[in-house]
Amino acid sequence: MGPNVEARLIMSVNKPRSIGQLLRTGAISSLSAEAAARRELADRVRSALPAEEAEHVVSAHVDESGRLVVGVDSSAWAARLRHSKSKLLEKELKVRVTIPGNSG
Repeated sequence: MGPNVEARLIMSVNKPRSIGQLLRTGAISSLSAEAAARRELADRVRSALPAEEAEHVVSAHVDESGRLVVGVDSSAWAARLRHSKSKLLEKELKVRVTIPGNSG
């Protein structure tokens, strides 16, 4: 591209939308719904555990194979939770360490 290239700004003719509207529509709404579902599942996992273990649960979701994946804040709590998995489900449980600040 040389100096004679003309840059054009294409502006949307659509009316600007609020963040709330964006969160309720389109791809963003599906991300918002997925985040809400994961928060709800993590809350359900926490409620099924003793308080001492529950406070270390940072995330939960069901993976593609149908396994419950629980994220905890340290490897020590991951090991402890693996031994407590019968309290959660009779199904296979995958526990992993989640670094605070990362979603999971």
